[in-house]
Order: sequence, then C-alpha cells, then structure tokens
Amino acid sequence: MTIVCFKKRRGPMLKIIIFSSFTSGCVLFLFNWNVLLSGYPRFMRTKNLTEPENMFFFETSGRCHLTTRESCSIESAAKHHPTNRIHFLYACKNVRQLKDDKSFQIVSQIENVKAKSLNFTHVFSGTPLASWYESGILNVTKKKPNVLSDGLKFVLLKKYGGVSIDSDCIIRKPLPNLPAYAGFQTLTVVNNAIIKAQKDSPFLVECMQRFVKEYSPTIWCHNGPGLLTRVIQETCGKENKYFAPGFTCYGVYLFPVPAFYPIHFSQFRLFSDPNVSESFKEIWNDSYMVHIWNNQFPRKQFKPGDESPMDHLYKDNCPITYSYVVKQGVGE
Repeated sequence: MTIVCFKKRRGPMLKIIIFSSFTSGCVLFLFNWNVLLSGYPRFMRTKNLTEPENMFFFETSGRCHLTTRESCSIESAAKHHPTNRIHFLYACKNVRQLKDDKSFQIVSQIENVKAKSLNFTHVFSGTPLASWYESGILNVTKKKPNVLSDGLKFVLLKKYGGVSIDSDCIIRKPLPNLPAYAGFQTLTVVNNAIIKAQKDSPFLVECMQRFVKEYSPTIWCHNGPGLLTRVIQETCGKENKYFAPGFTCYGVYLFPVPAFYPIHFSQFRLFSDPNVSESFKEIWNDSYMVHIWNNQFPRKQFKPGDESPMDHLYKDNCPITYSYVVKQGVGE
C-alpha cells in the first residue's frame, strides 16, 4: 500500500490511500472528500427526523432460507437505526420452512424488523411496472431475482418513501439525514444498492416509466445501476450541473464512491483475507456501509475469529448474527 498526503495551508489534510492488487489490476482510492468538494455534507449530522423511516430489504429468488450475510445486513441496519421501520420482504412460498431457518429467526426477532411475504402482483399494481410484470418478459430475463429487486425499489419507495438497501450491504453507521440520495460506485456509475427517496417523488416516477420503456432482459445492470445512472446523468445536464459527487440532480444528492462503495468489486476475494484487514478498515473508516458484491463473492465462507475483513464487519455491526456464526464455526 502507498500513502500520499497533501496538506493545505488551512483546513483538513487531504489523504489519498492507494491500495493495489497486482493480480486483479485494480486500484482503490480513499479521499478526504471534505477537502475536494465544497459544501459536501458527506458526514454532516442534521437533526433527527421526527417520523421513523422505512428501510426495505428483499429476497426475491423464492428460496426459503437466508445466508448469514443477509441476516447481518438486515441486523446492521436495525442496529444503527433502532427507531426506523425495517421491512424484510421475501418471495418464499413455504413459510413454515422459512420460519425454521436460523438466520430468518435472527432477523424476525429483532424488534424493529418486520418480515412480510411478497405479492408481486399487488405490489406492482397501480404503477407503470404492472403491465411489465404481467407481460411474461420475466420468464426470459437473465438474473430474474436481481431485476425484480430493481423494480421493487422504485415501486416501494414511490408508494411509501424511505431507503432501499441490497442485502449484501453491511451498514457501519447511521445513514445521512437527507431527503434523497444515491452514491457513485465508480466515477461514472451511480449504483442502486442503496437509494433514498421521498414518497411520490417525480424522480421515482420517471425511473419506473423508463424501467419499462428501456427494459432489457439480457443486459446485466441495464435495469438497475445503468438506469439510475442514465436518469441522473441526463438530469444533471438539463439542470446545468456536473454529473459528479457533491451535486444534487432531480433532488437526489450524489455521494462519492467512499460513502457506500469503498471496496471495488474486483477486490471481492480479499474480504476473506486476514492480511488486508487493517488496510480495508482504513479504507472504509468513513463509509456509511460496505457493499460485499454478492454476484462476485457468492457464498464465500469465513471462519469467525480469523480477523478477516468479513469477520470484523460481522463482529462490529451484527453481533446477534455473529454469535450464531461463532456457534456454527463458519459464516457465509
């Protein structure tokens, strides 16, 4: 790892941490964005919201069990937001089997978490996605569960408002108290693993309309991060703003990469490597959450106590799940 520091005469230090892997060819950067971006409220604390916010998690594949990674994700949100309403929506039809699952039991016993069965026809009704869902195009769609989640995010946020979070994201600290936001995954892509928006937001209406109009059953990420990026980038242009961190376009504040995606997806194998824990902890020190990248890091196991980045994330942010992992002797 190489650390290069630049000091300004006044104000905080600009710190750049470069973590490189010669095997993947990837380079990760951590910046002190308060120096780079004027007015950037990355870690600005505002007054608490008077109404508890909705937070949505989905399991759309239909399987009747959760991984410990999913229970950790939901638990971490509940731990850092004890007054929020955490909704876990699942597509499993065999509820009895689901209730016997240990990870599901962990989630369902958390006081501010409510687990509910998904009725897709009902959820999509009254929205532009109703005709899309009933058309049958999902039957020829690659990564069907992911696409269902992409659509659900826009619909449920439009109907109820709140925050939608993917179940492979581990929350590290309370999320920002801003009306609407998303975050850059790279310097050119806005990811939809976490989105906050208000009920009946025109931004969400356009996202739903374009989800249907521009839908692709074959192109990976086209209906999720790709769609979100297209909508926001075009809006930034119309509003004469830069498509860059620190700007609000369509009422959506755009956070820089370190806020939500501090670890690049090409580094997914290192989540189970104890040798990089200190480097990773420094990289995500100021991040609200860490995205684990399920599609690149599927069901990768770790041993509790091995001091890997995953071990630290579980231990610090989902203690109930971590206790279960310790008993089992392995986490996933």
